[in-house]
Amino acid sequence: MLVGSIAFVTTGFWMLMIFDCVRNEPKNSKWLWLLIVLNFPAAIIYLLTRKLSSLTLPIPNLLKHWTMKETLSNAEAGVRDIGKSREYIVLGDVLLEMGKLDRALECYQSVLIDEPNNSHGIWGCATIEIKRGKFHQAMEHLNTLLINEPNYKRGAASLQYGKVLYELAQWSPAKIHLQGDIHHWGHSESFLLLAKISLYYDDDRIAARNYLEAMLHGLKSAPKSNHRNHQHLIREAQKLQKTLA
Repeated sequence: MLVGSIAFVTTGFWMLMIFDCVRNEPKNSKWLWLLIVLNFPAAIIYLLTRKLSSLTLPIPNLLKHWTMKETLSNAEAGVRDIGKSREYIVLGDVLLEMGKLDRALECYQSVLIDEPNNSHGIWGCATIEIKRGKFHQAMEHLNTLLINEPNYKRGAASLQYGKVLYELAQWSPAKIHLQGDIHHWGHSESFLLLAKISLYYDDDRIAARNYLEAMLHGLKSAPKSNHRNHQHLIREAQKLQKTLA
């Protein structure tokens, strides 16, 4: 009876992932084929890579290597056959997602040799330096990017610049920049960082509370998908609120 129950649950889970794949994945996606051929193991992989990724859970690089093997092969072929800046950017983005930082950085740097102001190349280099904890180098890249294209990725560069200033403990510049980021882009994480600066470095509990309330109110009224994608920020803000009670 136990075996039958387990089989029923695993089959139900597998069918649920197939239904989700048919409804949400592009028609040319290979996920449906993988789910049908590999059955339950593929359903687990699909859950981890396609659904739980929105919860910002870390996905092991080994799993990414397996699921992105074809994508990597296509990107490498593009560099080999065409070799323009666009192809190097695509390959760099794939390698970055797979956690192959050295090779990804080489791709972005290759672009910047020929096009020093290429926004995608600058962004890629900045992203890698942040991942490596080299915040001064990242700040230089982001500063260049914001001068050349302040609206890059709908304000993503602005947010990252504020986060880098925060990591470097440059509280006054970080506060000024993050306030501007809120005004222009309304990033939830900027509210959270300002709350931390207000609480821990300005000793202003009222300002910290106001930033947290504004952030949570904004996310509460946002579309459900946006609210779901920011669950980690919501939990952190609520935890911080408890210290202010």
